[in-house]
Amino acid sequence: MSAETFHADWIAKGEASSTTPSKAKAKSKSSQSSWQALGVAPSLVRALQLRGFKTPTPIQRASIPLTISNPPRDVLGMARTGSGKTLAYLIPLLHRLGFRREGAGIRALIMCPSRELAVQILKAGKDLSRNLATGVSDAQPLRWSLVMGGESLDAQFESIVSRPDILFEMGFEQQLHEILHRLPVNRHSLLFSATLPSSLAEFAKAGLNNPEFVRLDSDMRINPDLDLGFFHVKPDEKDAGLLLLLRDVLKIPSRAASIDADRAKAIIFASTKHHVEYLSVLLQAAGYRVSYIYGSLDQVARQQQLKRFRAAETDLLVVTDVAARGIDIPSIPHVINYDFPTGVRVFVHRVGRTARAGQHGHAWTLVTRDDLPYMRDLEIFLERDFLKDKESYGNLPRDSLETMLEYVQQTLDIEESQLPSLREVMRRGQTMFERSRAKANKDAYKYVKEISASGGPSLVHPVFSSNEAPSDLQAAGRDKLLASIEAYQPHETIFEIGARGKQAAAQLMKQRRDTIARRRSQRASAPDDNAMDLDDSDIDTEKPLPRAIAILISIYLRSGWKRTEREGTTFAEQARSATLDLNADEGDAARAQKASQLKWDRKRKRFVKDAPGGDNKKMIRSESGALLPATFKSGKFADWKKSRRSRADHALGSEAQSGGLATAHSIVKERRIKEKVRPLSNTPTNSSVS
Repeated sequence: MSAETFHADWIAKGEASSTTPSKAKAKSKSSQSSWQALGVAPSLVRALQLRGFKTPTPIQRASIPLTISNPPRDVLGMARTGSGKTLAYLIPLLHRLGFRREGAGIRALIMCPSRELAVQILKAGKDLSRNLATGVSDAQPLRWSLVMGGESLDAQFESIVSRPDILFEMGFEQQLHEILHRLPVNRHSLLFSATLPSSLAEFAKAGLNNPEFVRLDSDMRINPDLDLGFFHVKPDEKDAGLLLLLRDVLKIPSRAASIDADRAKAIIFASTKHHVEYLSVLLQAAGYRVSYIYGSLDQVARQQQLKRFRAAETDLLVVTDVAARGIDIPSIPHVINYDFPTGVRVFVHRVGRTARAGQHGHAWTLVTRDDLPYMRDLEIFLERDFLKDKESYGNLPRDSLETMLEYVQQTLDIEESQLPSLREVMRRGQTMFERSRAKANKDAYKYVKEISASGGPSLVHPVFSSNEAPSDLQAAGRDKLLASIEAYQPHETIFEIGARGKQAAAQLMKQRRDTIARRRSQRASAPDDNAMDLDDSDIDTEKPLPRAIAILISIYLRSGWKRTEREGTTFAEQARSATLDLNADEGDAARAQKASQLKWDRKRKRFVKDAPGGDNKKMIRSESGALLPATFKSGKFADWKKSRRSRADHALGSEAQSGGLATAHSIVKERRIKEKVRPLSNTPTNSSVS
């Protein structure tokens, strides 16, 4: 799920534009007609205009009429990051809620995958609903509450008991199903996300009634204003390549003491939290101002890191794919992929952080030899040829790269003593990440093997051409020497070193060479012998087969990637085709993703299914009948009610109950209890007071 961040300067610009001459009034009328054509309430249209939202985005045009129609339909919407999904569900929500109603209880629930996203939606919703109650007698604005992990539960219980109109809830898959079971059956559900994990797709199929799947074809492609650059590096040179990219291409100064909002910013994506920790220490040692976020980071630390990056106190933000979900930061000119994404949709999701709202953006990716098959899949998906495009794919300048590599190994490792240990932890995390990620297409491995025979890209990437001095005879001779060393193959094997004459090792290798040469000659002559038995018609029918197969594969892939909603396809099939699972950024979760459902039983000597509670964890059965860990029922809310002596159970009741007033049944019950206790208090006792 994604969110839009509403800044105060946008609001100020919208208020200033409301007092312009007649031309501005004509534009405002056209923007009003565009929002009103969707059926949005006039008061909400005014609020949108004041905040600078003149025209709806494509995802808003497609989803809002469905959600505010009568009767409304459940919607599952998919659009890339920055496409306006937040307003796509906040506008229908505010359109139906309007203003606060006394005694109505909680009227809406918004569940988010991350804490930062919940805070962003809270700010956006409160800002947008600020003036909805104006002009209505005895109307009060909506009351909002934020419930999330990492904060004091007592304060959040207080906000729930105060009966807000909209509640934000954070949770996981099991908790989501449990919350869904406790909600009314006749609810109106909306689900918006930039990516659709398989677990969320199953949740959508179970929690939505007669849903409409809204998916935009343009979201499967990158923005045309986005420039892509790929740099071929060795695994041990990625750190030096990253520092070289920041210094020579992005022009981000190191050791900068002043805060400059106009200075270039960049988001660096890494695969695991170990990569994030290592890169943050490495970049800080190099003099850069860095913020970092990963999945298990403490909530207070996450808020502080994100706040510093938004306030331009830091220039770089190092994140994982899981931690970056829902984080919306406008005006990011650069995105750097330190690790190549495991899937093409993850790549599109990453680079969608830049080149937004008509701005130009750049996405830079460090590519190793093992990443080339995934890059080939990206080529097929985007219908572009990066591996053969000299403008997009190239090497880093060797002189600068070696200098930077020596700087990392000789200077930074000495100045920052924890870098070597963190680098070793990162390497182990990289090994675990490579085991857990999915494989690329088989044809991609074959294609990469064919083009890798030439040794990869031979030219420096064009973005470094202006920084490099013109080549001279010495540089040309050095390149020629390095190429000859790389292509050198010894004529002797390990068995023949120092062995001469008629020694056994030398005779053995001579026989093996003769055997290999004889087999090669037989293979070379085999096609000629078979060709003599074929006539011209056979040869003509065999030649077009590879071309036909290539065309068939191309047509199949293009139609498969562009598939959208069609007649005859069910919602389950559409959701299944749009699923995208992000890899976990920690060890336990990553191993759980790759672990098999079958486990080896030492006693039975066979594979068995892992039954609930097999890991000696206590399980409880919830109201919906699902087995949940015993930690799901902590009893903290019950303890809070006892300590506060609150009537929270009445405040969280149905809409028929009034706010905080006791019912007739409870009054009669308390009166009977008092009548039973009173005679006992008046009876004399035999105890004496000393």
